[in-house]
Amino acid sequence: MIFVSVFLLWIGCFASYLSSSKQRLVKKAYPKGVVVFCTAILLSLAVAGLAEHYGWLVSSLISLLLVMAMWLLLVIVASHIRQRAILVFSLGAVFFPSIFLLGIH
Repeated sequence: MIFVSVFLLWIGCFASYLSSSKQRLVKKAYPKGVVVFCTAILLSLAVAGLAEHYGWLVSSLISLLLVMAMWLLLVIVASHIRQRAILVFSLGAVFFPSIFLLGIH
């Protein structure tokens, strides 16, 4: 469940990045209202999934830490890779859940 929770966080962060008007991965930004709503739902599901293994406070802090790290990675990677949204998505989808699969939790 931890893997799924981290992957849900990544999907939410990636979608919120794609809703920005300044991003260059897709030609037209996604509607901000819909994306913020979906990101909030994904964040809630991720916190609930992490709360199965950790407490609610710890899972909230882990989610906050991961969201900040994911947005930072998105800005850095997406600035060097333009017009390749699938490559940026797959890099994050492999990197962040693999941290937990390696046993660093």
